[in-house]
Amino acid sequence: MEVTMNLILYFAIFIIGSVFGSFFSLAVYRLPRKENITYVRSHCTSCNHRLNFLDLIPIWSYLFLGGKCRYCKEKIRPRYLLLEIFSGSVFLLIALSLHIKAFSTIGEFINLAFIYLFLCAVFIIGGIDNENFVIHSGTLLYGIIVSLVYILYQAIFLEKYVQYHLIGFLVIPIVMLLVSAALKKFLTNERLPWGFGDIKYIALIGLFMGFGLQVITIVLSVFIMFMMAFIKKQKRIPFGYYLSIACVIVLILSPQLAEYAELINLSFI
Repeated sequence: MEVTMNLILYFAIFIIGSVFGSFFSLAVYRLPRKENITYVRSHCTSCNHRLNFLDLIPIWSYLFLGGKCRYCKEKIRPRYLLLEIFSGSVFLLIALSLHIKAFSTIGEFINLAFIYLFLCAVFIIGGIDNENFVIHSGTLLYGIIVSLVYILYQAIFLEKYVQYHLIGFLVIPIVMLLVSAALKKFLTNERLPWGFGDIKYIALIGLFMGFGLQVITIVLSVFIMFMMAFIKKQKRIPFGYYLSIACVIVLILSPQLAEYAELINLSFI
């Protein structure tokens, strides 16, 4: 009975994650264009025909329609399908990593929900930065609100110390601001590898994840960034995009990285 319930739960989590993935695609497309993401019905970007319910079922609709618009037969970019599958997989992997089961406690499900809400900011910020080289301020604000509610929940209901979240929010971003100001005096014609938006994004990551996991995320993102820059020969690097990739990896592996994060926290003090 328990095994069956767990399988049903995991299937539901994957489906929910894929639905979120579909929303992420919409948000990444509309937000930079200042289009509404809640009230305006989804439509084909080629023929502008409004999509009905069957056209919006994640994964299945793409496969059923053969990767083409039902109305104008224009090809739909496969990245939408891939993002839905990836998002569903990430949601599921995080649940498995945290040992979430059908009969887990309410507190465990609340913690998982906060992580999923934070992931919304991570996916959207990374997607927009990858396409437009800008960190979306509205999504940052959303992430900060989620993070503040999360650490208040931990402090009040779980009686956890949240000082490392505040340290993560302040220390590294302040250091990066000072370094940026210093470098700009010497590198007048050179573009810094990060911008003010990236610094704000790093502050958000520290606020939600804490100082230790923030440091791990930054180190991993820099490694991924240099590796991809070497492979793709990129001249302009979307640092926020690579921060998002690293953030997803760290969130999935957070139970395994908890000991190392705690060592980083203690070494700071």
